[in-house]
Amino acid sequence: MIIRMQVICENKPKCLFSLASIALLIVVIVLAVSGGGSTAKWKTPREPDATRRTYALLAGIPQRGSVLGYREAPVTLQFFGDLQCLGSRQVMLGALPFLIRRWVRTGKLQIRYRSTESDTAGAGGWPEFREQQLAALAAGRQNKLWHFIDVFYREQGPEFTGYADRAFLHEIGVLAGLELEGWDSEREFPEDFVTQLETDETLARKEGLESTPSFLIGPTGGTARPLRHFGLQEPQVFEEAIRGLL
Repeated sequence: MIIRMQVICENKPKCLFSLASIALLIVVIVLAVSGGGSTAKWKTPREPDATRRTYALLAGIPQRGSVLGYREAPVTLQFFGDLQCLGSRQVMLGALPFLIRRWVRTGKLQIRYRSTESDTAGAGGWPEFREQQLAALAAGRQNKLWHFIDVFYREQGPEFTGYADRAFLHEIGVLAGLELEGWDSEREFPEDFVTQLETDETLARKEGLESTPSFLIGPTGGTARPLRHFGLQEPQVFEEAIRGLL
């Protein structure tokens, strides 16, 4: 917003007072437009129709904790991600929706979300990573972890800025359709969730997964192997691996 003014005044004191009043008015206008002293960092949804897209993608597909898909699915894909990782966002909104529509919805594939700290280490570090992942795992107690992470990735803020505070997580919980009182209560006793975080990190190190997003794929209940050279936007490598296991 650019404001041009030309002020002609022969009475200097009155002129200075008028200029000060105009300056104050401009400040008030700018604050009003920007939201004043609000601590909110973004207006939501950041992506048009974000929640509508999330609900359309996941509608009718069963969830159990961090797993999306039917128990009888013969193939399991394990997705290692950091909720603040841009690459994880790209694959979640790029290649994975194709897999969910074609393979998960038809009962051939289930996807397990696993967390690995990567980009959040450059923001708030372990405490921030822990809180956002606990929030996701607690959403899993309501069988809505995938709603939570999908909305989070759609609303993802700039990397390395530490934006994922409690207010932001609360907003994601609202958009994901969580029962908030129960969700908050689950997060007050994080011991089981922390164990899951440690398990995911240990598995990632064991398999040599050094970045996010990373994937393991294998027969459900069987030995999984790392998936290499996948595309963030294109599902071709994933689909070839799935067909090879069916």
